[in-house]
Amino acid sequence: MSRKTRLLTSLIATLLIAGGTTASTESPLPIHDGVGGEFSAPSSLDREVSLSEFRNKVVLIFFGYTSCQDICPATLSHLKSLVRNMGKASDDVQVLFVTVDPENDTPERLKKYLARFDPRFVGLTGEPAEMDRIAKLFMVKHTQSHGMEVPTEYNRSETFIDRAYLYSHSQQIYLLDKAGRTRALFFTGSPLDEMEDAISELLDES
Repeated sequence: MSRKTRLLTSLIATLLIAGGTTASTESPLPIHDGVGGEFSAPSSLDREVSLSEFRNKVVLIFFGYTSCQDICPATLSHLKSLVRNMGKASDDVQVLFVTVDPENDTPERLKKYLARFDPRFVGLTGEPAEMDRIAKLFMVKHTQSHGMEVPTEYNRSETFIDRAYLYSHSQQIYLLDKAGRTRALFFTGSPLDEMEDAISELLDES
């Protein structure tokens, strides 16, 4: 097992052992060195975006793709509920959606897709090699599923592309502090109040 794999396994184990409980000032969320790092990529904002420009905000990162039929829309809906529940405090929280299908997910497609959830969510895409590098920083696994193609109609009124490949990919939501360091992992279905408590803790850090 590689060092990075051990780190990610430890990070997941930490979250599971904690049972999702809120970290207190006596037991702050740990810093997970080796998971994450600086990156920049073209974005749904029609410009290059870097992680460092969100310093002093808490960042939630999820890897997926717009043609995903299940986990991606479910996770983005979960994150939509999270930021809505946080009210004004969500101004200091940034959700980043990093595509694992950059050949199809253009900045414009990401913009249209993410607007269905929250227009403040930012999508990142770029050259496949660069997106693979970003995924590797966070130890995200993603593979095309046996070349299988599926229809990509999101609703009756609009289709982004006619058909696309299915991908299997890691499903973690990475929680980063105001310095860009990975502090916890969540998943679709993680209780919103526990996610909000963890974010509030990081927002309160100096």
